Amino acid sequence: MSTNYRILSLDGGGTWALIQLKALIALYNKNTSGHTVLQDFDLVAANSGGSIVLGGLVENLELGQILAFFQDESLRRSIFSSSHSIGYRLLHFLTKFGPYYSEKNKLQALEEVLPRKGTMPLNRVVAGMRRRGSDVDLHLLIVGYDYDRNRAKFFRSSDARGAAWGNGVAADVTLAEAIHASTNAPVNYFDEPASFPHRQGRYWDGAITGCNNPILAAVAEAIVKKQHPADIVALSIGTGSVALPWNQPGQPPSPYIQAIDKSGLVTDLHKLATSILDDPPDIATFLAHLMTGGGVGLNKPSADSRIIRISPLISPVKNNGTWSAPGSMTEIEFMNLVKLDMDAVGQSQEEAISRYADLWLQDVAPNQPIRMDGNTLEPELGQARFSDALAAWEAIK
Repeated sequence: MSTNYRILSLDGGGTWALIQLKALIALYNKNTSGHTVLQDFDLVAANSGGSIVLGGLVENLELGQILAFFQDESLRRSIFSSSHSIGYRLLHFLTKFGPYYSEKNKLQALEEVLPRKGTMPLNRVVAGMRRRGSDVDLHLLIVGYDYDRNRAKFFRSSDARGAAWGNGVAADVTLAEAIHASTNAPVNYFDEPASFPHRQGRYWDGAITGCNNPILAAVAEAIVKKQHPADIVALSIGTGSVALPWNQPGQPPSPYIQAIDKSGLVTDLHKLATSILDDPPDIATFLAHLMTGGGVGLNKPSADSRIIRISPLISPVKNNGTWSAPGSMTEIEFMNLVKLDMDAVGQSQEEAISRYADLWLQDVAPNQPIRMDGNTLEPELGQARFSDALAAWEAIK
């Protein structure tokens, strides 16, 4: 039997999920098969764009092949296909608010990308797949939001239940249907809740539940499945978060300082529609850190937590007291990336994300720690460089 319980957690983030493939390739290599990665873990949780990555792993594609999907503009647009509603498209064009993409074509596109596993029931897609040394099948958890019941929906590959926890039953949907539900971000993205052709239910993206970073749900699921919190170790891979410093007394003016938006109906609606991607990725990792013991008794010099957060911070770096863009990036390139939405389907947009991910992997751009000072961006807990986070994972896994 394994001595610890390993979790892989994959954030949402639309097409920015290519960052997760780059991270996994750095941990393994581009020719590593999806099943080889999955067999390193006991539980894998995913939301939205991360659930597409998970689908590729379950399909047993090589990491390089899954990355190629995110790099192929035609394939990206098969998921993010334009809404058939002329009214919605015009509203989005004029105001940058309102849905722009069609829910109708997405499920079929996912099934075509996952021809072997996509149409299989979720409770069968990983049957017999186990972490090396374990006698229990891998557990999958894909997060969605039940549109009609107004509550979280966990699509599980097996039951999670106990006398102290109640019953969490395995899902009766296919792998592609679970991903379809989890990737259906509302209001500013897709025009209708996700639905399935032969089953009841309508769903939004799991980020609505506060689980855009599903690590907290994953740790809770592991505890329900009878794991002691101090035995849990988790690798949480994000898709990038924007963090700009606040102006400090005596600090010279800088374009990299967080601007203060003027409030108003359009601004407020846009902030509300996109807030599902903001604070939860940060707080969820810290709360998971607390749930697993806060690092107490870990006894690993390179790690201060049982939760390792690996995700680029889209933030400036400070040199000699002055903020600047990481590496050789220009101010314009950096600010364009800051403003780039999660539905980045254009080729130039994908390439910009990919270049920043490379800077992060080279320790030029910062890694998101578990906790940091929100004003100065100084890390307080976790690793501020990718290489340090990778070393911490190697130490605890």
